[in-house]
Amino acid sequence: MLCEKMKTTSFWAALFLSAWFLLGSGALGQTGGSQAATPQRPTFTLDASTAAPGTMELEMGTASWRGFFALPVFLRYTPNSSAGLFHQAEFGFAFDAVSSVGLGPDRMTEFGDRIGVVWRRPVYSSGPVAFAIAPTATFFLCGDEGARIGATGIAAFGFGQNGAAVNAGWSSATNSSNSNPAYDYFVAADFARTLGTSGALSRLSPFAGILYQDTTLDSASVSLGQGVSYRVRPNWVFDLAVYEHGFSLGTRDYQVLVGFTVNLGRPGRW
Repeated sequence: MLCEKMKTTSFWAALFLSAWFLLGSGALGQTGGSQAATPQRPTFTLDASTAAPGTMELEMGTASWRGFFALPVFLRYTPNSSAGLFHQAEFGFAFDAVSSVGLGPDRMTEFGDRIGVVWRRPVYSSGPVAFAIAPTATFFLCGDEGARIGATGIAAFGFGQNGAAVNAGWSSATNSSNSNPAYDYFVAADFARTLGTSGALSRLSPFAGILYQDTTLDSASVSLGQGVSYRVRPNWVFDLAVYEHGFSLGTRDYQVLVGFTVNLGRPGRW
């Protein structure tokens, strides 16, 4: 009962905070002079670029498949630090503001059952090549107990109008269960191309990617993804993607993602 009350309260709090960040920051009225957004969605991979120092970014969208619907939210902030571990380091906080699943004729809608934190920091950048690391932690609010601790290595490459990223990572459970595998490993790669150097095509970037994942609970699986992003303004990027899961298992399942990334500027100036 306590768990359900907590999730209901968190559900409304998350929606309120997301709307406040988006509308209260004045991001809707920012124009070309604002800091450019650095989207990490909807690809399989994370990029080596982080939000501009001193600014916050909001990623929000929808994810739906097989009667399930979610509204994932990812808040990212890079401190304005010129040296040390905080230099160019980005701190992220992720959760599902809405998690809705169909149960026969009924539907259960609530706040997600977990929250995630990530610290992402570039460690090398030279010309078209950049590397970063991203330690992660996921904490369960209900259902499973404990947390998942992991890390991701990131390599990003840019050449002309093309860009590519490769990620490899793992996570482990502090308290494994039938729905929380003891270990999880993955390798992912994405390729994107901006279609033009000026005009509308310079804002449009299709991408394609592949994800290999192996856990202690299931057989290794391969997923394919494809989609497109459109940069409406420097600080606003919209996206659309379709994932095809279970490609190697013969039981394919499709997931649709629609969302956006916006740089909200410096919190002190909202």
